[in-house]
Amino acid sequence: MVTRKERKQSTQSRFLNNFLRVYSTSKIFNIALIGFIFLMASGLSIGTYLSLTTNAIPVNGSVYSGQYLPSLWPRGKDVLFLGIPGLSRAAQPQSAIKITPELNAGNLVHKLVLLFSGIDFRDLRSLLSQEIPFMMAFKSPGTPLVSAATLPNFPKFDTSSTASNDKPLVAIYHTHTAEAFIPNSGVAHRPGGQRGDIVDVGAALAKQLEKDGVKAIHNATIHDYPSFMKAYGPSETTAKKLLADNPSIQMIFDIHRDADKRENVTAMATGMSVAKITIVVATGQQDLPQPHWQQNHAFAKLIDAKLNAKYPGLCKGIQLVEWRYNQHLHPRALLIEVGSQESSKEEAVRSIEMLGDVLAEILAESR
Repeated sequence: MVTRKERKQSTQSRFLNNFLRVYSTSKIFNIALIGFIFLMASGLSIGTYLSLTTNAIPVNGSVYSGQYLPSLWPRGKDVLFLGIPGLSRAAQPQSAIKITPELNAGNLVHKLVLLFSGIDFRDLRSLLSQEIPFMMAFKSPGTPLVSAATLPNFPKFDTSSTASNDKPLVAIYHTHTAEAFIPNSGVAHRPGGQRGDIVDVGAALAKQLEKDGVKAIHNATIHDYPSFMKAYGPSETTAKKLLADNPSIQMIFDIHRDADKRENVTAMATGMSVAKITIVVATGQQDLPQPHWQQNHAFAKLIDAKLNAKYPGLCKGIQLVEWRYNQHLHPRALLIEVGSQESSKEEAVRSIEMLGDVLAEILAESR
C-alpha cells in the first residue's frame, strides 16, 4: 500500500520533472553552480545573499475606493434619433513580520533558481512572465500589434491611392457647423448661420495630416442653418460631392463635439489637458439601410485601439447608433465627437492633432 508520504513525494517528483523538461537539468544546475562559485569567490555569505527570510504585511488595512456616479447632464447621444449626434485612502503603515522558512535543500534550490532565472517553480505565473517576452522577441520589428489585417470586416485600402502623396486621402466636413465651445465663444452654438469653433478643430485635423504627409480636404460648408434638425440632408449632399470629386479619398469624417459635463470629456495626454474623443458608428434602420456599418465599425476599432495604445485615456470608445449619419456613403466613414460644449477649443485641437497622427500611421501601414 502506498503511504500518504510516498504519494506526496511522487506528486512533488512529477511536478519537478515537468519543470526540468521545460528548463533542462543541465542549464539550471550549471547556472546555480556558476552562481554558487561566484558568490564564494567574492567572499559573500550564501546565507546572507540567499536570505530565506521574507517580509509580510498583516492584512488588516482598509482601502476605500470611490464610486462613479453617472451624470444627469443631457448628452448629445440622447437625442441622436432626432438627427443630433450627439484616493483611495492608503492603509496605515504596518510593521513587517519576519517569516523564516525551514532551511533545507529544497528551499535552497528554490532560492537559487529564483535568483538566477527569475522563475519561481512554485508559481507557474512566473514561468509565463519569463516566456512571453522571449516569444515576443521573434516578432518582426516594425510590425504593429494592432493593424487592419488583424480585424475582420476591415475594408482594404486602395493602395494605388495611398501610395500617392499628391492625391487627397482624407475628407473632413461638419454637419453641425455652428457647434462651439463655451470657454472660447461664450455659447454652445453660434447663431444665425455662423461657423462655430468646431470648424477650427476640423481645420486643425487637416493641417496635422498635411504635416504628416497626408493630403486632406476640409469642407466648411454651413449645413445647420436655417434648420439644425434637418442638417443631415445638406451635409449628405456635401459628402457625396467630396467623394465624387475625389475618388482617391480613403477616409471621410464628420467632426462634431458632444454635449456633456467637462469632467466626463477631459483627460491628460502627453502631460497636457485634452478633450476626449468618441467615435460614433451608425448601424442603420429598416428604412435607412447602412450596408457599410460593419466595415465602418472595424475601421473605428482600429482607430480606437491605436489611440488607446499611443495616448491612453484619449478615446472614450465607440458608440453604435441606429441611424446613418452619411456613413452609408463610404466603408471608412465615421462621426467623430471631440470634447463637449464645456471643453476649450485648445483642448479639442490638441486631441484632433493626436488623432491626425494616428490616421497618418494607419495610412502608412497600408502602403
